Amino acid sequence: MAKTGKILRPEIDEKTMGINPFVSSLVVKVFASRSGYVPDEEDGGMLVDNWVQLEVDTFAKMFDGADNRLVMAGLSFRALQVWNWVLFTLEPGKDYVWINQDRLMNECRVKSVKTFRAAVMELIRYGHLAVCAGLKNVYWINPSIGFKGSRVKKFPGNVVKRGGD
Repeated sequence: MAKTGKILRPEIDEKTMGINPFVSSLVVKVFASRSGYVPDEEDGGMLVDNWVQLEVDTFAKMFDGADNRLVMAGLSFRALQVWNWVLFTLEPGKDYVWINQDRLMNECRVKSVKTFRAAVMELIRYGHLAVCAGLKNVYWINPSIGFKGSRVKKFPGNVVKRGGD
């Protein structure tokens, strides 16, 4: 058994686990996209089109560093609800979000504006959001915690290649 902290993690043999019950109804919509040229597998010399399948559905990413996990674990229920709502409503490639207060409060069943504001302030205090000056309910999102799209494309000046090159 592998040790994780004080609790023993069981050995997990994926071959004996069976099939994930959610997969039977999973539909992954894709489209083909040309990603350039690659050497032909048969002769290695001739370049041929390389096609990849890309998912149609958009998705947001949460980055799972230990620091992020520990902060998330300490957030209140309402702050977690607001953060998840933000991830679902982010526009691809944008590092800010307009929070439609009425829609969020309705969808998350938040009854008071005070509760909504407290949750947003908690996300600001813990570095998930920052106020975008001069715009009501518009916040910068912390792309080291969550982002929809490519951070490489959005922030090319912040890219560090693995190995330090």
